[in-house]
Amino acid sequence: MVNSLLVWSAEEAKYLKAIFRWQETADDDKRRRQAEEAERRQQQEQQKPAGEFRVLVIGGRGTGKTAILTRFGQGTFNNESDPPDPFYERGCRHPITFDVTPTATTTNPTSTKTQQPQKQTYIIDALEMPSKHLLSNPMLAQALSITEAAVLVYSVRDDASFRLAQGLAEFMRDYFSSSSSSSATAAPARATATSSSSSSSPSSGIRRLYPILLVGNKSDPPTCGADDDPVAILQEERAVGWTEGLKAARAMRMPGLGAAAADEGPPFLEVSAKNGEGVDQIFPVLGREVLRVRRLVRERRELAAEQERIMSEVGSVRTGGRGGGRRRFGLWRVLFGRRRVAGEGVR
Repeated sequence: MVNSLLVWSAEEAKYLKAIFRWQETADDDKRRRQAEEAERRQQQEQQKPAGEFRVLVIGGRGTGKTAILTRFGQGTFNNESDPPDPFYERGCRHPITFDVTPTATTTNPTSTKTQQPQKQTYIIDALEMPSKHLLSNPMLAQALSITEAAVLVYSVRDDASFRLAQGLAEFMRDYFSSSSSSSATAAPARATATSSSSSSSPSSGIRRLYPILLVGNKSDPPTCGADDDPVAILQEERAVGWTEGLKAARAMRMPGLGAAAADEGPPFLEVSAKNGEGVDQIFPVLGREVLRVRRLVRERRELAAEQERIMSEVGSVRTGGRGGGRRRFGLWRVLFGRRRVAGEGVR
């Protein structure tokens, strides 16, 4: 006797075959993406890192900070109903590779004209700040003191998270404005011992430069029916427009950084940790900003050292004594030599 429950009609059989075929295709795509991610990670690990960036990832609760780090480090996404991946819940370390333009030096200021951008690998040491600590100013100040830059995350579907991001950026501006000292231009944590110059140094009173990248998460099209327009539904669910994010990001730029160059990326990004769109741009964009800050800090230190040397020579000329004529001649040669070089640069 044949059980009628196991007999499928032609339409039902066709439907089941399509479902099974779709599942196999989805599994194949997932395995392919995981294999590509593993191969890319292996290639990056084989390259010797040129350096490391310590980045703070901060934002309101539910904005997708851990989801962004999981997508960045593993290339996967957990459903919103699932708990965050504990491995990425407090941050991660992961390599990135991007094009870096060689910087000019004091000995060869025109060297960049003949050099092409080179691919370099850096380690991203991302630290995620728990949302429960956002209202603790000491905790936030400590996080800022040990990092070089911040990814400020909000949800494009939550206006409250956007306003919180603006408030956090304002706190950062106030924090770095009030902590202007010679050590403020040093690299965090690792370089504080080498930046203990006196308050009379020409480099004192300069605020620390701290890049901020504003990131609007959850820009992916929402789940909808076959006849629905995902773009229209996303616009209805949106609480923060792209123009609003751009305007806020420009207002968040730290004084002293100036406008970003065209090859250094936009001042903010809209991404989707769910489908991965834009996530791979976050840390390269911020990494270029950190490299630019390091270059500015190095130039400031070189300028401060040269100013101190000139002031020392001026003091030795004023005191006179043996060799005063030679010192005086050397001082004018330094001053007029710098003026001639500057004039040639203007022309």
